Amino acid sequence: MKKVDRNAGLYFAFQGLAICAWWFGLYYSTLFRALFELDWTGNVLSSFWLPDLLFLALGSFVAAWLCFTSHPYKGVAAWFVTGLITYATTYAFAFSLASDVGWLGVVLMAPATLFSGVFAVGVSILADRMFRPTRDGSGKWMAVKTFSQIVIVWSLILGLFPYLIVGVENKLGIPHLRFPFQTAVSAILFVLASIPGVWSAWVMSMEGKGTPLPLDHASKLVISGPYKYIRNPMAFSGIGQGLIVALFWGSALVGIYALIGSLVWQWVFRPLEEENLEERFGQPYIDYKRTVRCWIPSIRSPIEPQSARRTRRG
Repeated sequence: MKKVDRNAGLYFAFQGLAICAWWFGLYYSTLFRALFELDWTGNVLSSFWLPDLLFLALGSFVAAWLCFTSHPYKGVAAWFVTGLITYATTYAFAFSLASDVGWLGVVLMAPATLFSGVFAVGVSILADRMFRPTRDGSGKWMAVKTFSQIVIVWSLILGLFPYLIVGVENKLGIPHLRFPFQTAVSAILFVLASIPGVWSAWVMSMEGKGTPLPLDHASKLVISGPYKYIRNPMAFSGIGQGLIVALFWGSALVGIYALIGSLVWQWVFRPLEEENLEERFGQPYIDYKRTVRCWIPSIRSPIEPQSARRTRRG
């Protein structure tokens, strides 16, 4: 069983149980309903229990079983559940916008939508289709494309999305962390956390002849630069940036958002990328994977220099 199939199965099983538990809590506990600011006397919300349990919860269990067994229809089930949870989340968001209540439900349903979607992608798209090497091009052109992608991704992932999350946090009345020199400290730490990501993007462009975008991936195996010390310097840098953005806002939810991003990478995209790299580069990548750690950087590079290998062979 592929790692992504197993992880997807675990997630969809958890999601099915969480939906059942949520409706159980709503039905039996007035305190639980008050927590979500929901009025059970109106039939607008209570009418959703049947489709939620029959299609979304049961569908999640079916998707979990199909993923565990690597069934050919696992992708169909995963996308079916993703469509349902996306609809439910959008409805909850529209309800909260109209009534200015129920924001906690939106906060909990949004990650469920994200996880369902990325797992649907992971179990239905083969790694060789998702991670495709770029066409031949100069290193400078690759650098231009890479840094254009960085500007767009940073603006969305580290700018717009945290700003929206802080807005929801304000609706919920969640207090923010405040301390002296918060902006200056956050700016300095952000620059430091960005160095591995920018460095690795440059090395990938110039030596790997590719970009961080999966559909425009490096055509050569890159084990130099920051890749000598850690296998995923871009992901490592990105998670650090996300946590520092959370520090800048003093936001617990933005911090959780950054950690959710790390889980998405760990459970979905990392296994797919490593599977693709093993197929494309074979034993050299397997040796590299065995030597260099994924998430914890080494102080000294564990990769033996080429000159040392030649001397030993001689």
